[in-house]
Amino acid sequence: MKFKKSKILAAASVLTLSALLAACGGEDEQQTTTKDGKTIITWWGWAPQPEAGKAVVDAFNKSQDKYSVEFKRYSEDYEKQLQVAMLSGKGPDIIGLKEPMIQQYKDRVVPVDSYMDKAAGDGWKDKFVELGIEQTTLDGTQYAVPIGFTGQAYLMYNKTMLDKYGVTPPKNYKETVDAVKKIKASGDKVIPLMLGAKDAWIDIDVYNVLSHQVAPGYIQKVLSGEAKWTDDEMVKTAQVWQDLFEDKVFQEGALGLATYNDGMNQFFDKKAAMWVIGSWEAHSMTTAEKKDKWKIDDELGFAPLPNLVGGTEQPIIASIDMALGVNKESKQQEGAAEFIAFMSQGEGQEVYMGEFEMAPGIKDVTIDSDSAFTSEGEKESYKMLNDTLADAVASRGIRDTKLNDILGKELQNIATGQDPKEALQRVQDTADKSAK
Repeated sequence: MKFKKSKILAAASVLTLSALLAACGGEDEQQTTTKDGKTIITWWGWAPQPEAGKAVVDAFNKSQDKYSVEFKRYSEDYEKQLQVAMLSGKGPDIIGLKEPMIQQYKDRVVPVDSYMDKAAGDGWKDKFVELGIEQTTLDGTQYAVPIGFTGQAYLMYNKTMLDKYGVTPPKNYKETVDAVKKIKASGDKVIPLMLGAKDAWIDIDVYNVLSHQVAPGYIQKVLSGEAKWTDDEMVKTAQVWQDLFEDKVFQEGALGLATYNDGMNQFFDKKAAMWVIGSWEAHSMTTAEKKDKWKIDDELGFAPLPNLVGGTEQPIIASIDMALGVNKESKQQEGAAEFIAFMSQGEGQEVYMGEFEMAPGIKDVTIDSDSAFTSEGEKESYKMLNDTLADAVASRGIRDTKLNDILGKELQNIATGQDPKEALQRVQDTADKSAK
């Protein structure tokens, strides 16, 4: 019997989906209570890191006698695993969400106001950083509770290495080029400035920051449809982006190397002196991680990305990197809400922020940072991260996934030498289609 190609493809798609759904099987057989009678609450996410997640969960489970939270972390394929589980009706009670995911899952989570008033008490919303409320709200309804911020773009630097080369963290284009030349002139096989440009997400972050250096706030007009990607402001930003590769400010072969694990390994193996990365790597600057994980004694630090367009401002963009939502299909919504209140405003916020992965989602939280870092410079770097995140000029996230994908692709094309305006026209074409 012969099948048309379309039918074969359709059958294959059904089989593939069935296999994916089957991979999530077995959830129904999971225990719903612990041996000591506590109701189990499931929480999925790509963050926190395992140690940080355990610290928060342990603190919550010890704080009350009714619920026991179990955290499952997906390091790489979280969004795919979550999507499949939700389609099969086997998603977790608590869903970890990034800002761009909120649009996708808004119909699958419980609106926040319906449970936080009870779980957190009156005035709970006033405790949050305003940007967090804004980024978790769509059309007047808040769908997730912000936990922590991360921001871009920063240079994480090895101060011990920079001191050796007579270099300080650069603040502008000339200082950046001079620093790169100085380190190269040493003859050491050290990358002066590492960028994992194979990753579209970091390319977009850097381009976003550069756009605020060229024309502050203009990219927000573009994203809202009030302006175009092909406008002079955006083309100039793309030209600056291209020049950074042509002038070899970043390392050779940057487009073939990823942030994780290429950039990370180069930096912590002391083969790169500076690394373009986000604020979330602050935990790697702690004394404990340097000693136990990275096996280094060097002094590290952070500085905002230099102004590379001739100005002096070094703007930072930030987004809620972890928000938590209650699954509409959960049978344990009350327990899920209690944990989210604990994690966002209670002891859990202090415990998690003490792991130094993100900046706080609330305005007032006590963090013992002095004991976590070795040097005064590292303590100052951590303070700078939180201060600049609090003053972030705009969001990191692009909520339109198709637009996000095409922008990342075209930025990589521009980096290889393609015409910036032609590349941005393709981005604009995608934006026009999305607007219809």
